[in-house]
Amino acid sequence: MKRRSMVGMATALAASMALTGSAQAFDGLANGSFEIGDFNGGGAGFQTLDAGSTLLTGWTVAAGSIDWVGPAWQAPDGTKSIDLDGNAPGAISQTVATTVGNTYFVSFWLAGNPNGAPVVKTLTVSATGAAPATFTFDVSNTSDTAMGWRLEGYSFVATSASSTLTFASGDTSGGTGPTLDNVVVAETVAVGGNCKDDGWRTMSDDQGNGFKNQGDCVSYFATDGRNPGSVTP
Repeated sequence: MKRRSMVGMATALAASMALTGSAQAFDGLANGSFEIGDFNGGGAGFQTLDAGSTLLTGWTVAAGSIDWVGPAWQAPDGTKSIDLDGNAPGAISQTVATTVGNTYFVSFWLAGNPNGAPVVKTLTVSATGAAPATFTFDVSNTSDTAMGWRLEGYSFVATSASSTLTFASGDTSGGTGPTLDNVVVAETVAVGGNCKDDGWRTMSDDQGNGFKNQGDCVSYFATDGRNPGSVTP
């Protein structure tokens, strides 16, 4: 049986993670703190969910298996969190409605189960049409009573009317993996003012076309979309 516990540790996102422009709360993500669903952890304090399971409201176990952790440890937000290594390295995903060209910033709390290999846990975040990002967490200086939760962030530009957000373990064997909690998504509306300061590099028009430079981006918004982006997907 795997033992788990944690102590939440408040940190702040680095300035480099901040979104350009005006961000607003995004209501499309459900159950970001993993509090809702048919939880039956029993005496172990966690429940293993296999691929295809939808017991965790709003989320699907997309691969392998995960552990949905309840009273076995204190979560950063609420009472539950996720170990992405169940009996095998796993993944969870959720599809949300998005607006083409808008930027979405995903913040989440990352730690790792310290009670087994590997010492360095690996987590990959991805979204439809966007490059994935990999995060690592070293558990060598952590313990059951000091998990060292860390706030991380990932951003993507929507290329379609819906986007699937996926968190996956990058470990090679199951058991004790990267841990996850309190996923929050913020949305930045694509406007002409966001083209400056290299913002055009991460933006796209309503057809998913990118921009070759700031002027190309500004032209798209100045003409209400009549001049599309010059860089096709």
